[in-house]
Amino acid sequence: MSRKSRYAHLQGSSALYPFGARARLRRRQRRHVVLLRVAGLALFVPVAALALRQTVFRGGQPQRPDDLSVQPATSAESRETASGGAVRVSIHPATAGSEPAGAGQTAEASVRAVLPEYQQLYSQNPDMVGWLSVPAAGIDYPVMQTPGDNEYYLRRGFDRLYSLSGSLFLDEQCSLYDPATDNWIIYGHNMFDGTMFGALGQFTDVNFYQQHPTFSFDTLYEEMEFQIVMVLHTTVGEDALPYYTFFDVDSAEEWQQRYDAMLERRLFDSGVDAEYGDQLLTLSTCGADPDDRIAVVAKRIS
Repeated sequence: MSRKSRYAHLQGSSALYPFGARARLRRRQRRHVVLLRVAGLALFVPVAALALRQTVFRGGQPQRPDDLSVQPATSAESRETASGGAVRVSIHPATAGSEPAGAGQTAEASVRAVLPEYQQLYSQNPDMVGWLSVPAAGIDYPVMQTPGDNEYYLRRGFDRLYSLSGSLFLDEQCSLYDPATDNWIIYGHNMFDGTMFGALGQFTDVNFYQQHPTFSFDTLYEEMEFQIVMVLHTTVGEDALPYYTFFDVDSAEEWQQRYDAMLERRLFDSGVDAEYGDQLLTLSTCGADPDDRIAVVAKRIS
């Protein structure tokens, strides 16, 4: 019987092994330790990088436009540099989100000037369509839109790199202009650290709502103020007319039907109402359960 097989059954303290077998065991143990350390380091580095990106670099999100120096955007097919350094963007209904990409629209484009504070950000990423600011909930981020790939920013930051918190994004079926859809829906992750829409659930408390009834949403071309109409909670698949399928309607009767369906899910009476013709904006996120949905519905007041 070979020496190797003779001592293969020994377990526990290596003191029981002859010198040769004990040396081989220790070498094997050292290799295992090295492999474990390498594996641990391989796991630690990406986790640390993601944590650093999420905390220090805001998950790839830019700072408030007010803190940025405005620079004219570079030239591209969809924008022009007008006199005085203003950026003008050609908005086609299809790319504005009124229909998914590839809808084959033939309407002429309308041209609008980008607000000075958003010119630099737009030049960095033309997927940006606006900026949402809800100070009470710590929400202060750009809003993206990618017709044809609605969830592109689900796990990407403004810089298009991977981000656990993703970005806020406007549903591809929404159009901000030419013409605007009746209801704009902005999605965001309910993050445990409170980023994105992580604090949106605070509006389910009527006292919190009463203290913070308004917020702002700016498109690239216009500053807007919104007043909260209702806060609702629902579960995916339970509603015949869920709010997350309400984008545009053909008549006042259909609008009222959609609006009443949302009222049935509201958590409290805010004392504020909306009517046909009001521009609605819905902020949507997940609840405690993956199928739960919390939404803050607001109407434009300025």
